[in-house]
Amino acid sequence: MARAAGSTRFEGIVFFQAKSLTKGQAVLRGLLMALFFGFVLVLGPSGVKSVHGAGFALYEFGARGTSMAGTLLGRADDPSAVAYNPAGITQLAGTQTMVGFSLVMPEGTVETPGDSTSIKNNTWVPPHAYITHEISDRVWLGLGVYNRFGLGTEFPDGWPGQYNNLFTRVKSLSLNPNLAYKVTDSLSVAVGAEVMWFDFYQKRMVGRPLGGIKAELDGDSWGIGGNIALHYKPSDTWALGLTYKSRVKQTITGDATFQRNPAATALGYFNNTTAEGDITLPDSFGLGVMFRPHARLSLEANAIYTLWSTYDKLEITYGSPLTPGSPLGDNKVFSTEKQWNDVWRFQFGMEYDLTDLVRLRLGYVYDQIPDDDEHADYMTPTNNRNIVTTGIGFAKDKFSLDLSYSYLWFDERNIQGRPADGVLDSTFKDGRTHLVGASLSYRF
Repeated sequence: MARAAGSTRFEGIVFFQAKSLTKGQAVLRGLLMALFFGFVLVLGPSGVKSVHGAGFALYEFGARGTSMAGTLLGRADDPSAVAYNPAGITQLAGTQTMVGFSLVMPEGTVETPGDSTSIKNNTWVPPHAYITHEISDRVWLGLGVYNRFGLGTEFPDGWPGQYNNLFTRVKSLSLNPNLAYKVTDSLSVAVGAEVMWFDFYQKRMVGRPLGGIKAELDGDSWGIGGNIALHYKPSDTWALGLTYKSRVKQTITGDATFQRNPAATALGYFNNTTAEGDITLPDSFGLGVMFRPHARLSLEANAIYTLWSTYDKLEITYGSPLTPGSPLGDNKVFSTEKQWNDVWRFQFGMEYDLTDLVRLRLGYVYDQIPDDDEHADYMTPTNNRNIVTTGIGFAKDKFSLDLSYSYLWFDERNIQGRPADGVLDSTFKDGRTHLVGASLSYRF
């Protein structure tokens, strides 16, 4: 349940004038700019939403990484390494920053008996912002503002599955400071903390025996997690990355509101009330190996294991009974079994330096879904995903610009109906997502 973010005002932020910058002021200005752009993109009208990752995990941490299918666990050699593998920031000299965003445009269809419904077309905008700073020849600091989780699925009013889902939106924002230490010239380690804001909003129909009532849940939460990472680069030919991102428990509090009809009003049912629910967001392990067969060509393969079994149910406790005195119960607790599974994501990417100024990139992802057919529903109407990625990078002096494009698709999936959950016999089909990304980097 999440409280939707509205417009946000930024007051009292003053950047140092360029002509009077010291090194410390330059670092602070870079940090403020990264945070400012990250929060503007997150809290602006578009919000942070996606239907791209397995379950509702996100991997769009930067356009360069996205164009190579996320294979920056081993490379970890630009500011987005804060999100991919923070131990790799020891490869970044001085102070470096990156800001950017992705545009995610999903499509899909759900077929139910006698009906075919298209998911509403929306464009979601996950942002990212990073800064890294070399304190000494052994110690680096890195800070990232990015999204680990997000979801957006919307159907038209009146569609057959409206008693399961009309609109579900998950937004998150992680503030992730890291400390990286170069143990030897080849080996680096990092440890970080994660402060995560999590927002949940859902709209669906309830009260079928009373003729149907539109219900909305809206709430948010803050949670704490962390990460550890290792980067090993024995030569320019090979590099290895290992990462762990912890699970984050969120206790979401907010409000439940109902558009009551005359029957519900007469009975005193479905009054607006508070609502609360817990969710434990999963931890994940990542392994990446980079191989450079030629000075201009690098290849990398990654495997990421996400423990989605932490998401065993969606349970909401209301502040007051929804149907007090009803012979069917007061309906103070709503619970849906999820029973998600731990899953793998496999990524393969390449980068070719066409010239000193231009780099070309390709990649492929196979992404397993965590929900089995017995628990699938219309919040995540999808199947195992295939993603092809490509992109281009331009570098000149202290600036670099990276652009990416990805195409995601999945095969048809059939599930059996579960009337108690509002799920009908269904086929998920024509699922595809177009994703465009851009990142701008600057090296002080």
